[in-house]
Amino acid sequence: MIDCYLEIAIKAVQTSGHILVDYFQKVHDFRQKNKNIRDLVTEVDILSEKNIKSKIEDVFPKHTIIAEETKTEKHGSDVIWHIDPLDGTVNYSQGIPLCAVSVGVEKKGEIVAGAIYNPFLEEIYYASKSQGAYLNGKLIHVSKKKTLEEGIYVAAFSAVSSSAKKREYEIFGKINDTTRGVLRIGSAALALAYLACGKIDGFWSKDLFSWDLAAGIILVEESGGKISSAEGKKYKFKDSVLVASNKIIHENLLNVLKGL
Repeated sequence: MIDCYLEIAIKAVQTSGHILVDYFQKVHDFRQKNKNIRDLVTEVDILSEKNIKSKIEDVFPKHTIIAEETKTEKHGSDVIWHIDPLDGTVNYSQGIPLCAVSVGVEKKGEIVAGAIYNPFLEEIYYASKSQGAYLNGKLIHVSKKKTLEEGIYVAAFSAVSSSAKKREYEIFGKINDTTRGVLRIGSAALALAYLACGKIDGFWSKDLFSWDLAAGIILVEESGGKISSAEGKKYKFKDSVLVASNKIIHENLLNVLKGL
């Protein structure tokens, strides 16, 4: 059954990817004409989400769906689909093709399948429980970096301004100054996909949602990486902080992120 979940997830992100590409130039044109593009970008989100939901509901009408735009649709199922129809909205609205469609499948509290697709690079990352992680059909693995200093990282900050923000920036600066660098790329899904294939070595986020992270979690786990809470325990969606790494440097990364 998990293979069926993955098949639907892949189909959903690929077809929604076409929607993102079709609307991309329209968004760019609106920006060039100095018009408000917020409504158009929202339209892309809604169209993409509607497409994904239809692909799921055609096969699994009784499954629960948690989506960014329409939130939760509960059907009493022990299978939950976490949908982000456009991860990287700011990038997309500015004409930067660094964004993705993300679908993760949770069963009885465990992520069992997921797919992330950047249609502009035609890169589709996918994984299912105990079957490994793949990029365009090729098996992928996390990096083998052994020290924090060797690594490059991505951070996803919380969107809400607060007194805790100062600490986030302090940690960001400390890690940036003592490693090969820390990036902010505007898409948590892509960051986790990049970690899964060894392009980066670690990632952390604060106060993100399940649809931002679900698909990326199984990609990292199936590619040999590690996901945890800030305390090093099994990550749950209710946790504020998610920490991901190639596993080798995980404890050291957790130590530096204390107080996040």
